[in-house]
Amino acid sequence: MREVCIVGAGMSPWGEVWRESLRGLFVDAARAAIEDAGVDHIDSMYVGCMSAGLFVQQEHLGPLMADYLGMRGVPAAHVESACASG
Repeated sequence: MREVCIVGAGMSPWGEVWRESLRGLFVDAARAAIEDAGVDHIDSMYVGCMSAGLFVQQEHLGPLMADYLGMRGVPAAHVESACASG
């Protein structure tokens, strides 16, 4: 099995963020993670989000977020597992 590691992390603001879009929250956190890792590209993307379908009517987050980041073509998946999603 190939070794895998997390080399960077980023977070979006917590709390009452009603004026922020899902796109804005994601892009800010993802760019912070990429900057923290000090890399110029990523091999894949995993998006953990609880209830995006319920709150913003969007279920297909992986490829959508890759597009928002300007990384179209990077393998991307959405993981939803209630409160354990993130």
